[in-house]
Amino acid sequence: MSRRTSRLEQVADAVAFTVERVLAVALIAGIVLNFVNVVGRYVSGFTLIGVDEIEIYILIWTAFLGAAVVSWRGQHLRMDVLLNACPAVVRKTVTAVEICVMLAVALFVAYQSFRYVERIYALGAVSDIARVPTWFPHSAIFFSFATIALIVVIRMVLALRRRDAEELARPSESGQQS
Repeated sequence: MSRRTSRLEQVADAVAFTVERVLAVALIAGIVLNFVNVVGRYVSGFTLIGVDEIEIYILIWTAFLGAAVVSWRGQHLRMDVLLNACPAVVRKTVTAVEICVMLAVALFVAYQSFRYVERIYALGAVSDIARVPTWFPHSAIFFSFATIALIVVIRMVLALRRRDAEELARPSESGQQS
């Protein structure tokens, strides 16, 4: 049975694709900065100040936004061998609990990280060498977990829509003749 994708899923897939490409370019930029720094250090004795911090910030954003893309695609690591051997009712129950826990954790982390980012933004804190505002790398956690929470909600809405559409497509039992 082929599954029709909704407009929302198509848009989310396009956003995930774009985020992946942006993160790939950012990672390549970090590698190039590192290469330039190494060559500069060993060939001519100069280094770019603050590159190490910037590379770390790129990796932070790559890891956290990558987690959101993986969540959208459903490609996160799972230990589901035992679950797949269970009856359908058990799988559905575990999936429902998993979704609730994932949403609760994502919302909790997003809220706490937002509060932390608010505080360090108000302080005007900057990194030691590159002088990058420290709220910027820390906000990756907020954006990632807020996005993951949004993904969970979207998945729930899409699942409910599909279930409703399947129920509407089934012939009613009262209209069937035996």
